Amino acid sequence: MISAFTTLKVNVMEFLLSLIPLATKFFLIANPIGNSPVIISLVRHFDFKRQQLIIFREVMIALFIAIFFQYFGEVFLGMLNIQDYALTFCGGILIFLVALQMIFAEPQDEKSTASKVEPFIVPIATPILAGPGLMAIIMLNSKIENNNFKISAAIILCWIVLYLILCLAPYLQKVFGPRGLAALEQLMGMLLSFMAMGMIVKGMTLFLKTFNLG
Repeated sequence: MISAFTTLKVNVMEFLLSLIPLATKFFLIANPIGNSPVIISLVRHFDFKRQQLIIFREVMIALFIAIFFQYFGEVFLGMLNIQDYALTFCGGILIFLVALQMIFAEPQDEKSTASKVEPFIVPIATPILAGPGLMAIIMLNSKIENNNFKISAAIILCWIVLYLILCLAPYLQKVFGPRGLAALEQLMGMLLSFMAMGMIVKGMTLFLKTFNLG
């Protein structure tokens, strides 16, 4: 009995630890730290309670979009006859472009982004949180892992941290300041660019194997 419990405990710990790299990938691409100034500027005209409700709603909609693409994205791509190497290669390019935007981000002008109209789905849920790069990496990891529960758990773990950061965004901006947040975003962009280059190389390798060129 004790041995079975110990084995179960070890398996659970291994499963939880295996979620961290996946959740980190999704977190880096969603980029809540870099996007928080834009999101705050979009909801700043509303009272604090309404701001929290809007952020919670948009985060949940973005989560639904992410889960939807996990389960139905491959079906959609199959209908279009898109191969694995194309998904991997193009996904890497998309993520690399996101990384470049994070590394060379320009300061956001609050006057240009602020609006008294309450945002709904666009632009916070998508494309700010659940953009093309995130959809691509979710679909790609779904094919690689072939474990829907694990991918869904990693997405939910990522979204919990993402929501907490967005809720704390006003305080983070006061603590780190614009320069501190910019430095964090650039660091995340560098990590994301490394990941993107690995995907691009893997896509090229799959392409060569598919046509027996390598």
